[in-house]
Amino acid sequence: MNAYFRNGMAALALVASAGVAAAAGMSNSSAANDHLNLTSAQRKEIWQGVSQQASKETAPASFKPVLGAATPSSLKLQPVPTKVANEVPAVKSYDFAMLQNQVLIVDPSSRKIVDIVTRS
Repeated sequence: MNAYFRNGMAALALVASAGVAAAAGMSNSSAANDHLNLTSAQRKEIWQGVSQQASKETAPASFKPVLGAATPSSLKLQPVPTKVANEVPAVKSYDFAMLQNQVLIVDPSSRKIVDIVTRS
């Protein structure tokens, strides 16, 4: 009887750990897909509203701006201007940085890039 009990407990522990691992994998994959679905009109509004006010930043040469990448701490982030946030509410809670011909939309808590807007 003790052998059955031990085997049952071992099987239960294995199934439970697999469930926890699967749940952790799901949360990581959704975080990896954290990006905005902006329309071309919204992108144009962001570009026009931000590029006129922003100072162009210089990032370290090793930094390559891609979705999901964390921005370096040396890169100065600014809140999205109120006018732009009113026109494009999806970016209201984000910061931005202007690099050359790109506006990086950044999650201020993680400093990860959630969208990159270029002049269209």
